[in-house]
Amino acid sequence: MAANVNIPRDVKDPFYRYRMPLLQSKVEGKGNGIKTVLPNIVDVAKALSRPPGYPTKYFGNELGAQTKVEGADEKFIVNGAHDSEKLQTLLDGFIERFVLCGSCRNPETDLSITKDQMIVRKCGACGALSDVDMRHRLATYILKNPPPKSKKAGKHAGTANGDDAANGDMNALAHGAAGLAFSDDDDDGWDCDEEALSKARSGGGPLAQGAAGDDEDDAGAEEADPFDQLGDFIGQGEPDDDAIFARARELGLQANHRAVVVVIQCVFEGSTTLVKDIGKHKKLLTRFGRGEKHQRAIVGGFERLISASPDALLSKTPAILKALFDRDIVEEDVLLDWGKKPSKKYVDKDVAKRIHKAAQPFIEWLETAEEESDSDGE
Repeated sequence: MAANVNIPRDVKDPFYRYRMPLLQSKVEGKGNGIKTVLPNIVDVAKALSRPPGYPTKYFGNELGAQTKVEGADEKFIVNGAHDSEKLQTLLDGFIERFVLCGSCRNPETDLSITKDQMIVRKCGACGALSDVDMRHRLATYILKNPPPKSKKAGKHAGTANGDDAANGDMNALAHGAAGLAFSDDDDDGWDCDEEALSKARSGGGPLAQGAAGDDEDDAGAEEADPFDQLGDFIGQGEPDDDAIFARARELGLQANHRAVVVVIQCVFEGSTTLVKDIGKHKKLLTRFGRGEKHQRAIVGGFERLISASPDALLSKTPAILKALFDRDIVEEDVLLDWGKKPSKKYVDKDVAKRIHKAAQPFIEWLETAEEESDSDGE
């Protein structure tokens, strides 16, 4: 039996809950026919909540070797001779890129594919959505072989003991509620909404209904996510802003800052007059809330929009931010605070850096305007 290791391996806590079997390999054949069989990759992949073909293809991509994936026979092969430690190190890279949450680094994630063909990791622990590197060749394979829809987000097999598995429903219920609110104190963190968590524990509210559903009722669990329902409503036609907010109210999202991120991605997707449209939808963007948390979410929503179409929108970053400022949608202090450092809260850190670099002309203009205002005040 293979030894178990933490997910990821750099976590040294001996009582860490997330565990997986140590990867095994077996070299067979010789000469041009030499190959490496992965006898326990199915168990490893199950602990990671990923199809076994994903890490197998990842090995092939990283090694420049052909792979053979035969799910029906549970036969997974990488051409060439490769020892277990080498493959385990490559698996660490796979976990970092395609498993760990980009926000809290928890492995309790599931992959999903967005309408614009982006692959995201949805964290069952903190609720964050983090992009994967779409430049990696494995991304193409995942798009062609999408992950199956899971019954519970991030419900891992590789837990430290049986109690964790037995308590899966309660964990998923709490995790669903915990994803309702960002932390105000840490730009890269999340905070648990106690009121929502209380509703979830008592069986009330749409998130709780999804988390507490029967395992076999997969479709019902999916439909219970109010953010998905809001996005679907916007995508099923062209509802006006009043109808969008009314639907958000029906779903209990009228004061939720995460809802405005969904609205931005759905309403402005594919817009050819994006900067002009920001003013057009000002009332909708601000109806969800006017606090700093909501304003930061608005900027984050546009970060996600830019990340989905960087070729078309990255150069428009200064104009987008200026429109948010000119229309009094996002205040100067919030924009200046955002401009201090890239954050991986809404997009991948590398993408965030590119967006911040593109935004520098506007941030510098804003800083100069603030300095001149202070000077006039003296």
